[in-house]
Amino acid sequence: MRITLTLLIFASFLLPGGCAPVMEDATKSPKRVEVTIAERRQFESFESLIPIPPDSALTLYSRLSPEEFHKQYRPLVDFVTSLVDSFNRTVDSRYTIDTVFINHAVADFAEAGQTGRTLYISSSYFFLFNDTRILRSVLTHEFGHIRYRMLDSASAGHIDALWERLRETALFYLFRDGEYSGNARFGGHPEDSAAELFASAYNLVRNRPEELRARFRYADSDHLPLLMQIFNLASR
Repeated sequence: MRITLTLLIFASFLLPGGCAPVMEDATKSPKRVEVTIAERRQFESFESLIPIPPDSALTLYSRLSPEEFHKQYRPLVDFVTSLVDSFNRTVDSRYTIDTVFINHAVADFAEAGQTGRTLYISSSYFFLFNDTRILRSVLTHEFGHIRYRMLDSASAGHIDALWERLRETALFYLFRDGEYSGNARFGGHPEDSAAELFASAYNLVRNRPEELRARFRYADSDHLPLLMQIFNLASR
């Protein structure tokens, strides 16, 4: 789906017909990346969860202008927009994503999310991992949020009740996306809300179903029916 956008602070480029437009934050020059103490500390908090040292990640931010990023990672950008188009066909037209925004801000390292019909994804996912599997996981999680918003009230209420029960049993760790994503271990926070639990389960059911089921075996057998209820709801 192609739309017309007028956003003065963005440099944009449109992909071939049928693909979601991609927009990139071009507000930071590659020669003038400024990093605050708080941002530096933020990177340090990820040190054990990312495949390169924080200083190396900051160096990549300083070297990769949006233009250079696009040249180097065009195949991955094409993969992302193609996957978004594919996922759009699985959801109600009211919820489709029509713009992918690649965020080059250091402050938004490792962030992904949605506002309206725009999906935001940090450029760090591309240059840290350079891996379609990681990007598929991130995008599937985001579309899991869309599927959660599409649930009828009864199903949403059921998920809310399951989230409360999962909190009581301390089993949220089974649904943290990052536990299944190799070196992208910071992914997923199902303990935050029922919506996050559903989005993570939706991702894992579609991309790592056998591994998810295998991990269920290590939970108390009394909790298996609870876990399978979440699995089955996310499978729909």
